[in-house]
Amino acid sequence: MRDNVMDSDLVLDVKGVKKSYGGVEVLKGISFSLHRGETKVLIGPSGSGKSTLLRSINHLTHPDDGKVYLKGEEVTDSNIDKMRARIGFVFQDFNLFSHLTVLDNVRICQIRVNGVERDKATRRAYEELERVGLSDRADAYPAELSGGQQQRVSIARALAMDPDVLLFDEPTSALDPELTGEVVKVMQQLASDGMTMVVVTHEMSFARQAADEIIFMEKGYIVEQGDPQTLFTGAENERTRAFLNVIAEHG
Repeated sequence: MRDNVMDSDLVLDVKGVKKSYGGVEVLKGISFSLHRGETKVLIGPSGSGKSTLLRSINHLTHPDDGKVYLKGEEVTDSNIDKMRARIGFVFQDFNLFSHLTVLDNVRICQIRVNGVERDKATRRAYEELERVGLSDRADAYPAELSGGQQQRVSIARALAMDPDVLLFDEPTSALDPELTGEVVKVMQQLASDGMTMVVVTHEMSFARQAADEIIFMEKGYIVEQGDPQTLFTGAENERTRAFLNVIAEHG
C-alpha cells in the first residue's frame, strides 16, 4: 500500500469520462487517479461500464466527454499512437498473432512501434517470457499453447513495451478455471514488483491480495471505492455489500 504519495508519482488521471451508445449512457462521468506502483481493481456487475472505461483510457473507445492524462499529458486522438505505446493492454481473448511464434508475438511491437533493434528486442522478449514462465515455449505458435499460456504471452508482450501503466480487461474470463490460477499468479507478482496497473476482474482473491484500491462500479457510476480491507469487511454502500456477497456465494 502507498502512503503520502506525491503528485510527481501521478501516472494516470481520469477526469469526468462519459460514453454513450445509441442514447444509452454507459459511463456517467468517471474520475479516478492512479499513482506509480499502484494496482487498482475495478469490480461490478456486467454492463456497469468497466471494460468501456478501460477502452476509453487509451481511446480504443472514444469518450464523449472528459479527459485522460498520462503523466500530465492529455491523451488525445492526435497523439494516440504514441500514447498507446505507453499504455499496455491485456485483453480477454489474448489477441495474439496466430501465424507468429511466441517470440515474434512478444518482439514485433518493440520493433515496429518503438523502433527497437531486432537483437535487443529479442533479448527483451526472452526476459519477459522468462518473467511469465514461458521462455521454453518461445518457438511455439499460439495454437500449441493452452489458454493460460496464451494469456501469459500477451502479458509478456505488453511488458516488453515498457508501459507506464498496464490495463487488464477480465484477463481470466476466457480461461477454464484450472488455468486461471497461473495467470493470476503472474499478475500478483507484477503487483508485488510495483507495476502500475488497472485491472477489471471478478477474481476476488486477486483483489484482496494485490489491490491498493478497489473501485465498485454500477450503471456507469463509481458507487464506492476503498482499500480491500475496508470494502470486504465494512463496505458502506448496500449495493457494494450485495455484490460482494453474491460473488462470495458463487466462490
